[in-house]
Amino acid sequence: MTTDHPTTLDTLRAELDRERARAESLETVNRVQAASLTSVARLAEELRCQVADLHDDALSSHPMPVQGLRNVTGRMNGLADTLSRAARGYSGARTTDMIYPTVDDDLRAHGWTPRPDRGLDGVLPPIPITELGDRRGYARGWHRGPQWITLWFTGPCALAYADSSDHGRLTDADAVRAVITSRRPLSADALAEWAATRQEAHTAPFDASYVRVFAHLRSSWGGGLVVDDRCDEHGAPAPNGPGQRSVWACPSDPDFRLSVWGIGNEPAHVRYWAGPVADMAHLVQITGHCR
Repeated sequence: MTTDHPTTLDTLRAELDRERARAESLETVNRVQAASLTSVARLAEELRCQVADLHDDALSSHPMPVQGLRNVTGRMNGLADTLSRAARGYSGARTTDMIYPTVDDDLRAHGWTPRPDRGLDGVLPPIPITELGDRRGYARGWHRGPQWITLWFTGPCALAYADSSDHGRLTDADAVRAVITSRRPLSADALAEWAATRQEAHTAPFDASYVRVFAHLRSSWGGGLVVDDRCDEHGAPAPNGPGQRSVWACPSDPDFRLSVWGIGNEPAHVRYWAGPVADMAHLVQITGHCR
């Protein structure tokens, strides 16, 4: 006499395993969505505080001067822009996304420097043609010397897509982690070639005055002005100096800094944080057109 009892048990175990995997996937998405809501709420609260401060100032007997008002509203605009893009990007989490809980820590620990992400907005992810209509995620970029990596976030630690200069499209969190945590020291020749390439890209005569550069940055990085004061003839802070100096942070990532100073109609000086190169940090002075 035969029985199908073992077969029935195997079927039940398989079904339980599938349900368990499904429940774990849904729980993962729930955690990603909760972290996303926390991140967006933090940005919204910061924006609310700035609006409240601006409201109080408008009703005070000594409101801030016009330039100060421009600085404040510029920061608010940058914060609102970041909030909007993050909210849109975080809304597309799926069970198939790459979950990478330590992505931010690993990027910082392994010398990756944030790139301004305005140029990344609207960039089509490197995805199969069957998914071309699916623009999920909030695009962010980093570089380490000549290497770069772009990530499309659907949550603070969840990725829809990833693309790197060395390996192209990355399809799982382990591959993304391997690229970010890799230590690929540049040879002396490769480092010199990269430095020469960047120098060549920025050796055009810089004929824009400080006023023009400031106006250009205010229109594009208005939310990132963190310093606006006087300086001496070398760009050092000086309350009664002959020049003007400003320091800007990328509105979406305050770690990226740009410093500008100039005197009258003379060509302005621009410096930016170029990031780690061969495990050494360099502050590079660049020149280029600002028209």
